[in-house]
Amino acid sequence: MFSLLAPFVGIGINIVGSQPIRGNRIGMIVLGATCTLLILAGFVFGVVALLGTKKHGRKGIFGKAIAGICINGIIICFMLIAIPGFIKAAERAKEMQRQRMEQQQTQP
Repeated sequence: MFSLLAPFVGIGINIVGSQPIRGNRIGMIVLGATCTLLILAGFVFGVVALLGTKKHGRKGIFGKAIAGICINGIIICFMLIAIPGFIKAAERAKEMQRQRMEQQQTQP
């Protein structure tokens, strides 16, 4: 059940928690890490539940485990696809900031 609910709880925490800590760099990192860990844990627990169907039977476990693995897996894939874009955006922001600093230093 955790595998199925983890992505929704993670996204909910992110939606509710992002507004109060906006601008706080450490708070945003902690919030992002918490949501990411929930999604990764949901994926892992889904795999564990799927493997546990051999011992405990498929009834009530198999469908939830498959759904949790699929939902968490899709979110993880989206995160992995988005990482290079975030890195490029951060590099562009640093470059723009460096250019602004140089402009301010050259102006009297």
